[in-house]
Amino acid sequence: MPDIIFPTTSAPGTRPQESGGRLINAFAEQAPFGAPSKVIIKRSPGLLRKLENTAHVHTRGFLDASGLLLWFLDDRVYSVSSAYVLTDVGALAGTLPVTVARNNALTPQYVAVTENGCFNIFSGSPPTSFVDPDLPGSPTSVCDMDGYFVWTFADGRVFASDLNSVAVDALSFTTEQGLVARRAVRYAGRLFIFGDKWTGVYKDAGTIPFPFAREVTIPRGIVGTHAVAGWEIGWANNLLWVGDDYIVYKLDGYTPVPVSTNDVSRDIYNAVKAGKSGLIECYVYMYEKNAFWVVTCHQSWTWEYNLTTGEWNERKSYGRPNWKGHRSIRIYERWLTGDELTGELFEVSGTYFLDGLDPLIWHVESGVVSGFPQRTVIPRAAFNITTGVGDYSTEGDPKIEISWSLNGGQSYGDPLIRRLGGPGEANSHPYILNSGLSRGQGVRYRLRVADPVHVGLSGGTVDAQPRGPSG
Repeated sequence: MPDIIFPTTSAPGTRPQESGGRLINAFAEQAPFGAPSKVIIKRSPGLLRKLENTAHVHTRGFLDASGLLLWFLDDRVYSVSSAYVLTDVGALAGTLPVTVARNNALTPQYVAVTENGCFNIFSGSPPTSFVDPDLPGSPTSVCDMDGYFVWTFADGRVFASDLNSVAVDALSFTTEQGLVARRAVRYAGRLFIFGDKWTGVYKDAGTIPFPFAREVTIPRGIVGTHAVAGWEIGWANNLLWVGDDYIVYKLDGYTPVPVSTNDVSRDIYNAVKAGKSGLIECYVYMYEKNAFWVVTCHQSWTWEYNLTTGEWNERKSYGRPNWKGHRSIRIYERWLTGDELTGELFEVSGTYFLDGLDPLIWHVESGVVSGFPQRTVIPRAAFNITTGVGDYSTEGDPKIEISWSLNGGQSYGDPLIRRLGGPGEANSHPYILNSGLSRGQGVRYRLRVADPVHVGLSGGTVDAQPRGPSG
């Protein structure tokens, strides 16, 4: 009986018939020794809604203000307590993503950069314009490094504040000649200045007036200001970014190691060519041992790279082309994320199997099963998927949809519905009869689960009965 090969990395291909299979709201991880297979495909973590703000929508970013969450929504700043009490702090003009920073003063100071300039941020009063005649207007980003604020500018200049102060010395800057400096990031004790052509790396040298000394050049730039993540507090893995060549890179020492697949890079390339480079955003979260690095494009697509396994999967929310989870922060002992289109705040949860209040549809497509001759009848296909997962008090009687394609994935027939079973109903795996007569392109299977239950797929098999040649 040929095995049905399910992917460990989502690979939709340029055309469906070139696909290696897909994982949407699903990810593959190594199964424990003694499990039914070496790999199990699980459901991606859900989004448990913690609160909803109906007055303002669209998450622009977050800031940990000494243990208090500040949430940037459209043209407002809100504080969110650990009890998820929402307070309107004040207006912050703009709608595009923000970069934020804090210093190490006894009473920490907070700064944000938006498309409208630089602003002082407070936890209990409205933002104010950052006014210092020695700091040029319109920085591209801000970050913090060892108690200094660091700003980047489109002309390649990089300014630093005084130590644990918002004051700026007019001579406290350096210039990356010929570079559009798009983003400053603190990571692993170094300051990274990402530009349109390369990335400069600096160390804290304690010099005056500019405190940082250049160490090395990384020969890859960044595609946009917000296309980097992995520096966040609570994240224990690598720094990754979308390069100026549309490839996702992971930092290994000072070496940029490409990790994106052709499918990921193709989506990035198409987004940039459509003028959406500024709408490519990256963020991170962790679930159990899995460290997910997310790259998303406004109302277009979302990809996740699991640094634990080195595999990619797709994300799609119900009725959207991309995932509603937007930006992230580790605070209150959990990972929180906002929404691109609404005023919802979510906890990323591996035990909550919904996307807010919407279905979180686990969607898996197999590779092509072609290890048998043409004109082969497929009387039975069985799927090794965890059963007995229902809870009649909450989830009813969970089902799985099974459909298949005999033309390489160009089209699929109407799905058949099979039960996943209630508590204790784990005696048999879902199967279907009579997938039809295979031809030169083999057969592909598509599995979908919308019910809010645990899903774990360990593979599948098909029976095959050869037929004689036609005619």
